[in-house]
Amino acid sequence: MGCYLVTGGAGFIGSAIARRLVEEGRDVVVVDDLSTGAEGNVPPGAELVVGSLANSRTYAGFNFGPVDAVLHLGGQSSGEVSHEDPLYDFEANAKGAFLLLRWCESERIRRVLYSSSMAVYGPSEIPVQEGQPPAPCSFYGASKAAAEVHLNYFARRGGEPTIFRLFNVYGPGQNLKNEKQGMVSIYLAYLLNREPVLVKGVLERYRDFLYIDDLVEAWVSSIHDSRTFSKVYNLGSAQKTTVRHLLSALIEAFGYEDYPIRQEAGTPGDILGNVADIAAIRGDIGWEPKTELSDGLKRMVKWALENEASG
Repeated sequence: MGCYLVTGGAGFIGSAIARRLVEEGRDVVVVDDLSTGAEGNVPPGAELVVGSLANSRTYAGFNFGPVDAVLHLGGQSSGEVSHEDPLYDFEANAKGAFLLLRWCESERIRRVLYSSSMAVYGPSEIPVQEGQPPAPCSFYGASKAAAEVHLNYFARRGGEPTIFRLFNVYGPGQNLKNEKQGMVSIYLAYLLNREPVLVKGVLERYRDFLYIDDLVEAWVSSIHDSRTFSKVYNLGSAQKTTVRHLLSALIEAFGYEDYPIRQEAGTPGDILGNVADIAAIRGDIGWEPKTELSDGLKRMVKWALENEASG
């Protein structure tokens, strides 16, 4: 048995997946440059290698044993940041994925699971299906789509990739200090700080929110399931939630009857909304999201308040 390599394993989603694998008794190696992740997020029992996947020198420092599967969640994940620094976004997402796949080929690692994004779709009819042609309207979506192209080429060269297009993932452990990524965590941070919630864009925008535990289940159950090889899957709740409704549910979870909200112009590349069609993964492996938004928000608020109280 080899290990599982989790890139971005010091971040919100990557650390949750790494933690689940460690709990199952797996050997886990985390690779992260710690630009947005934190060393404290890496689960005890996992080995941490600090380095950028977009830097070829990082791979020369890999000295662990055989790898059973690579779970690639490392990269830049903010649409707003991608417009502020498009080159950094391209290097972190497209170049990083390219170099990682070249390393996988050199090490004869065939199994790779990749964290893509609903941002590859751009504006589309809902619910959006995986066959919808990519039409990103942000540098972030474009860099994720470029990485997907390399994953597909990796498959034609003998690899066994699975691409997950993530919708809006939320839950305990999300970075409440990152003001440019994660709609739920951004709004929650304003509430924790007792400040008016700043909303960039109209309240009628809508998203598909997926609880972290449901995402982890999809990833872990797919690792060695051949039915998922060379497939692309949406990962979402398949539920449409407006920004207005999300704010109402968060405010209610805090126990407020009302709360001040400020609005500004939207960020570049922001779309009105997207909702996932999850029939493909449901049909292939029977995966279903189990957490209702109201329940997930209550758990996240409880976690946030407990962490605030403990400092």
